[in-house]
Amino acid sequence: MRGGHYAMGRRVLGIALALAVMMAAGGVQAGGPATKAWLKKSAGDPAFKKKGIHDGNKIYTIFYNDGGIGDWATARIESGVYPKGSGHSYFAEFTPVIGAEVRDKWGQIRHIFSDAIVYPGSADLNPRTGLRWGFWPVPGYANPDQDKVAMSDKPETWPRHWPNKDASWDGFWNGQYGKYARADQESYFHIDDYLNNEFEFYPDPEDSSKRGLALEVEVRGYQWAHPAAEDIIIWTYWITNTGKTDYEKVVFGMYGDADVGDDGDQRDDDAWFDTQNDIVYQWDHDNRGAWGGPCAYFGFKFLESPGDPLDGKDNDGDGLVDESQSDGIDNDGDWNPALDDVGSDGIGPEDPYYPGPDWDGTEGNGKPDPGEPNFEYTDNDESDQIGLTSFNAAAWPGITMQNDEDLWRRQVPGNFNEIQQTVDLTFMYGSGYFPLPHGQKRKFAIALLLGEDYDDILRNAVTMQQIYDADYSFAKPPVKPNVVAVPGDHKVTLYWDKTAELYTRDPIYGRDFEGYRIYRATDPAFLESWVITDAYGNRTFNKPIAQFDKINGLKGPHPIAFNGIQFDMGRDTGLRYCWTDTTVENGQTYYYAVCSYDQGYDKDFYERGISELPNLQPIAPAECTKRIVTDATGRVIETDVNTVVVTPDAPAAGYVPPPERSTEDGSIRHIRGTGTGRIQVDAIDPARVLDGARYQLTFDDATPDGKVFTVEDLQNRLDTLKLDTLWHRLPVAHLVPSSVTVREVGSGRTFERGLDYEVDFDRGMIRAIRGGRISPESWLVISYRYYPIYRSPYLAGQDFNDYFDGLRVRVWDDPLAPDTVRSGWLQGAKLRDALERYGFIPGGDPLPSRYRQVSDLRGVIQLYPNQGLAVPYDYEIVVYDRVMAYSVNGRKPAKFLVFDVTRGDTVDFVFMDVNGDSALGDQDAVIPAERVGTRYRGTWQVKFWAPAGGGRKPQPGEVFHLAIRKPFTAADVFEWETEGAKLHIPQTKVGRDSLLSRIAVVPNPYVVTASWEPQHVYKFGRGRRKLDFIHLPAKCVIRIYTVRGYLVDTLVHDAPIDDGSESWDMLSKDGLEIAYGVYIYHVEAPGIGEKVGKFAVIK
Repeated sequence: MRGGHYAMGRRVLGIALALAVMMAAGGVQAGGPATKAWLKKSAGDPAFKKKGIHDGNKIYTIFYNDGGIGDWATARIESGVYPKGSGHSYFAEFTPVIGAEVRDKWGQIRHIFSDAIVYPGSADLNPRTGLRWGFWPVPGYANPDQDKVAMSDKPETWPRHWPNKDASWDGFWNGQYGKYARADQESYFHIDDYLNNEFEFYPDPEDSSKRGLALEVEVRGYQWAHPAAEDIIIWTYWITNTGKTDYEKVVFGMYGDADVGDDGDQRDDDAWFDTQNDIVYQWDHDNRGAWGGPCAYFGFKFLESPGDPLDGKDNDGDGLVDESQSDGIDNDGDWNPALDDVGSDGIGPEDPYYPGPDWDGTEGNGKPDPGEPNFEYTDNDESDQIGLTSFNAAAWPGITMQNDEDLWRRQVPGNFNEIQQTVDLTFMYGSGYFPLPHGQKRKFAIALLLGEDYDDILRNAVTMQQIYDADYSFAKPPVKPNVVAVPGDHKVTLYWDKTAELYTRDPIYGRDFEGYRIYRATDPAFLESWVITDAYGNRTFNKPIAQFDKINGLKGPHPIAFNGIQFDMGRDTGLRYCWTDTTVENGQTYYYAVCSYDQGYDKDFYERGISELPNLQPIAPAECTKRIVTDATGRVIETDVNTVVVTPDAPAAGYVPPPERSTEDGSIRHIRGTGTGRIQVDAIDPARVLDGARYQLTFDDATPDGKVFTVEDLQNRLDTLKLDTLWHRLPVAHLVPSSVTVREVGSGRTFERGLDYEVDFDRGMIRAIRGGRISPESWLVISYRYYPIYRSPYLAGQDFNDYFDGLRVRVWDDPLAPDTVRSGWLQGAKLRDALERYGFIPGGDPLPSRYRQVSDLRGVIQLYPNQGLAVPYDYEIVVYDRVMAYSVNGRKPAKFLVFDVTRGDTVDFVFMDVNGDSALGDQDAVIPAERVGTRYRGTWQVKFWAPAGGGRKPQPGEVFHLAIRKPFTAADVFEWETEGAKLHIPQTKVGRDSLLSRIAVVPNPYVVTASWEPQHVYKFGRGRRKLDFIHLPAKCVIRIYTVRGYLVDTLVHDAPIDDGSESWDMLSKDGLEIAYGVYIYHVEAPGIGEKVGKFAVIK
């Protein structure tokens, strides 16, 4: 399509990317071909048209669920943008063009075509309705409560129930190969041509609402993030004849309008058609796009043609005659029962989110079933493809959709014309003729690809073919982690979960997660960090600002190179889930991504213990994508789960962060038990810390794999919802079983677990029981508690636990060993308490002066050398002036008693009295003893040593405390309560004035620009400007004046207490740009005071 018709003014042909849009294998019902009932689903309707965005790799493009790809008519800057974030568009639009030869009701031969062309000037429109005679979306294949096409990485776009699947697919992606996405990002929708009533032809005599050819098309888009496939997008089309007419001559075609160089530079494109591989390469003649820079190469390939299983010929030359994807035969014999017998839903026990064996009994039945890998619709080789049979090229607008007979002539088999050079090019592929009986389906696919230069796009074409040959299977990167950003004063903290580690399973390489890379940029496309080039000089990798990887010996450059460049695997740093960037500037907006990456593979990875699978094909590592979506003005409108946008700033004046909690200061209470380890709770996300929330931490020391701890949130959570017999996922997992109750809103009726509903406590899921008393129309209140940390084995202070409510919990367990820090002679208040406890002084008396100094005998503690028994008890040796007890070794008299502080009683002991004076002295030893059976066993030995010169012997009433470090056990219980962040406003005027004194303007002076201003996305003009007022109170009014007292603008600051800044766009209250000069600002904060200052603007 042309500039001036499509967009405003000129059309700029942008080429910086090689876009690959291959379209293969649509979703087939897990039980086999679609049923007759499915074929009668609702007809296509323009009212259900939705928009989608494919941005799963370096290609970014808009598309619609009526079949149109790209849209220069209304969304040029979203059409075929390469690389993503550059704003350089490479194509106007693509659409399927499908036709057949029929006889109308008068017996006249007609050629009826349907398409999804976007540009109205090229469309075949109904003059009465203004609607296109072509394809329109079939309802039901996306969430009706939003306007987006269903995307595999956005569950919120999925319908509650897929129209062509049974209820077991609810909540799963409707994948071509099972309940999962084979690519890193997939799209899915259905279209039909039932509204194409241009001709008096009725394909189904029993249903006059079906017009056109009664074709329903299942459409899928595929993108991969791997560096080898990041410049490719593939689209697949499964076409079903839902009418009652058998067609003898059908042709599938694809129209494309690529414009290398963007709008305004599209009229100088050259192209070459590779007839052997059915691909067109297109490039800019002078290699200079509308933006003034070099362009990428664009490729358009007819990737897969329909098969004809009825002509008795080997059309594709593979040695198989009339192979079919619906004949119930594994034509090429590549179904492997050891790997592929996973059932009709396409997933087995080793796959993430495995729901259990297939309800239809197909899993593990020893024979191939539709829906399983390498059989029927999931095997590209089981199609007797007729190949590309026509190719037309013309300068725009030489090919339009307005004349069906012209389209038929263009797609007559054998019609191949020459490509005119240095013009605005359009193309049309065709594949036909082939028969399409009613109720049967055929498939075709196309690919769009880009490359930075000719050699790069050739390499991408090879990768594209490899993907197709592997049934659209390619190395998958790990699952994305869920990331949260916390802005601070000159810092940004990121934290993320373990989703990437728990749910990553590559279909070929197994559980191959390796680590995390953190990227930072000041542009949302991360082009700023896209700086690492391959051996050919093509930008390939982003440069991370931080990296954390598993400790497994896989470090440094990966052994397998990609285009002469090796992926850096890290330094065996160990995994982390929280990182703070302290190199940021307040007021600057930053874009962060935490990307998971896998191990790749080399021949020795199995022997080295890196991989769990032997003898696989070596491959370079794959990394998950990072995606931030902006609108035409550059404003962020969507982030992915692993990307965040954050602006660091100082908090509001008077801000007090949540205090940490610790066992060391008593803010974590030891409710019961004797463990002496340390527990610390930090606020890593202060804004999420609740005020007054209570938590309990307990231990389990009887598990086969070692000791674990669990944290319970003691607050009851309430959810209001409706339940049916499908599983409903609650917001959290690991529910406390005894805490779950379900009652009906209004009546207050309480339902019974096991009778009316059942709960999956570990996964946090609940559903009604068929035959129970819960009505699917009733609103219910579900009350429950949960464990935010469940059975954690991290007891050495590791930062590996899940974060919750803005909190980080770390536990340091103690070994059973002497505590040299807490052991020794008691002094001060501790001694006074002991004197009172043992009856030396009356209650409430102060410490007598004679105890201001205590013995300086040094006690050395160790386990008793002669078969010592390590016990978790503290002891105190209390000195007296007379014999108080006799030892168990020869009944030696002792002027002291040994008390078991932990259990609260005196104990027997062994006494090594060197000089026989019955008193403690130099080199004497005391060993508390425990009776085991019929004899005593020594426990901990304390041996006393006097300093040089003899030292000071212990006096009556002095106490030696023998402390033991004790591990946590199931008897230990801890609790704590949190305090949220708050504001503290001083009561005095001096204090309040001090708060306001920090208010400032940055930058001051403002000279031409500020470093934190957003990326300029317009071709012309200044772009947005801003300056910031900082250290503001949480609520205040800012008035800006000229030096003459004219009010320029008023800003109202009402922000969370952790945000003490307010930005100004440097426009007056009338929307005009301000002049250079000096300005006065006045800040008025109710209840606090006022501040007056000034700033300068220099142009």
